[in-house]
Amino acid sequence: MTRLRILSAVLIMAVTLSGCADVSEIQSRESVPHSGKDVSDTGNKTENTRTENKYDSSLEGRHVRITLAGSGEDVFTPFDNRFPDYRYSPSLLMNDDGGIDAWFASPGDGVDEYDWITYKHSDDGGHTWSDEKVVLTPSPCTPDLLSVCDPDVFYYDGYYYMGYTATIDGTGDGLCNSVFMARSSNPEGPYEKWDGSGWGGSPVPLIYFDGLALGWGCGEPSFVLVNNTLYIYSTKDSYSPDALRVRVTEIRTADIRDPLWPKKLDFKGYAVIRNDLLEDNSYVYDDSDSWDVVYLEESHKFVSVSTNRRFKDDSSLLYYESDDGISFERVSEINTNVITGCHNSVIMGDKYGHLRNDMPVIIGYSYSGTDNKSWGVWSTRLAHAMLEYTDETDRSEDGKSNLKIPIDFSKAKEQKAPLMLRTDSPVYCTLLRNDPFVIRYYLRDVHRNERDISRSEINIEKYDRDILTIDEDNNIIPKAEGMSPVTIEYEGMRRDICLCVFSDKGDPDVIRSFVPVTDRYVLKIAEPYIIKIRPMAVFGDYDVHELTNEEIIRYGVTFSSSDTDLCSVGADGTVLALKEGETQVTVKSGNGLEYTVDIIIKDI
Repeated sequence: MTRLRILSAVLIMAVTLSGCADVSEIQSRESVPHSGKDVSDTGNKTENTRTENKYDSSLEGRHVRITLAGSGEDVFTPFDNRFPDYRYSPSLLMNDDGGIDAWFASPGDGVDEYDWITYKHSDDGGHTWSDEKVVLTPSPCTPDLLSVCDPDVFYYDGYYYMGYTATIDGTGDGLCNSVFMARSSNPEGPYEKWDGSGWGGSPVPLIYFDGLALGWGCGEPSFVLVNNTLYIYSTKDSYSPDALRVRVTEIRTADIRDPLWPKKLDFKGYAVIRNDLLEDNSYVYDDSDSWDVVYLEESHKFVSVSTNRRFKDDSSLLYYESDDGISFERVSEINTNVITGCHNSVIMGDKYGHLRNDMPVIIGYSYSGTDNKSWGVWSTRLAHAMLEYTDETDRSEDGKSNLKIPIDFSKAKEQKAPLMLRTDSPVYCTLLRNDPFVIRYYLRDVHRNERDISRSEINIEKYDRDILTIDEDNNIIPKAEGMSPVTIEYEGMRRDICLCVFSDKGDPDVIRSFVPVTDRYVLKIAEPYIIKIRPMAVFGDYDVHELTNEEIIRYGVTFSSSDTDLCSVGADGTVLALKEGETQVTVKSGNGLEYTVDIIIKDI
């Protein structure tokens, strides 16, 4: 059997298991509306008085129908189209008192960091919002040093858990993304990142992308918590052994009661195949993007929303339904009242990712509008929706026209409060001597205007006392050779920087240490993706990134399997599974550094 036929067989099986095949387009005229209320009616609810939802057995076997009640209002509008300005991929969480917490991906500094994550809150159900501020930034000299974006948040047992997308791609192309995790007892932070064994250390991925370096990777997480089972949905975009692009939404679950649940994810398969490789696809997933999922308490259904033909003139929202959170069926597009050029949509849930019948149905998305070809110049809009139940799947919205209107830049509102605490660089390096680090601290607003603040006003919350010391004037003085993460704070705004101390100038062409981002790879014999071991190196100047193929050759990196009957490893680190079993691969650099990774191979 050729690799293409194996890939097709695997994907067809995944579609069969995930219920992605199209169903009849017969439309039912009878419907039962979801009893969502306008957000203005929910402002006085408390946790003690909230309506308890009960399962309605009459909804069993029925289908969900979603329509937008109107075109909605922008929750963010860029000021002009001169430079990227966005708040895309929102995460919306409604509290029991009707307040809404919202997190967004925003532009980073444009030089060292691609994206930051911002937060704002509404006390009146979305009519007005607090000032926005950045609550999560990359951690320099770590695997998420380039970006934090695509937030999704849920709450459990005193903590807000935030999943986000980040990359270790040293080429600057924004590829090789992985899913990371952070948590905080407060929605505004400070957040501690998952470090592989706990919270607060150097971040490691929750879901690591182990494919070819030319793939976008894994990311755009969505979480739903039902009966102590955490459902995790994420995008994967990679390549098959036949160089075919494969784009799917993956599903994993975990037992939230286990404190180490991030280490114990159970892969459940693919919710949808979005790349049209299958000949029996009657619906065209044309650049369909990330999923956001909620659980309907009254019907015990899972509903996801995404966008299709994203950024295009005929873009639409797209939604699916499931009875178990694993097997999903496409329901319909939503075109009426959706603005052209939409992407990265969200459907609001409560703190567990549930949608109750005493809550409003709110859908959000970002859009470019008509006549706007500037990348990253996007508004973000929230719109009320109607959720109903029908006897047959309703496809009446398929093929209808969306709204052809431009971004109204006049709606941009100026925020007077600062958005972000900044330094000139996320990484500072110096020789070991008594001179302090020269660091400029300043505040940045939404217009990228800057205001200096003195070092005496900065709180230095975390640093390695073996490497650094703080004098009476709040100067940071090098003490010993090494690298120290430093957390700085000013009036509730925080960010991480990294300070590096050398006895001699660090050589950027020398590998200082050689470590895996993940130490465990799980493969199938008929794996639909190419699996690749991509070593991560810390260089002499403390730059951190995964090695490119050119660097693997330059630094003499080799890969060897301890059992070649189970798997073989190419010179570039690609792994070919041969039969079921467990083995190890040793990764060694030309200067003698090495580590091993576990390879677990399962039958299809």
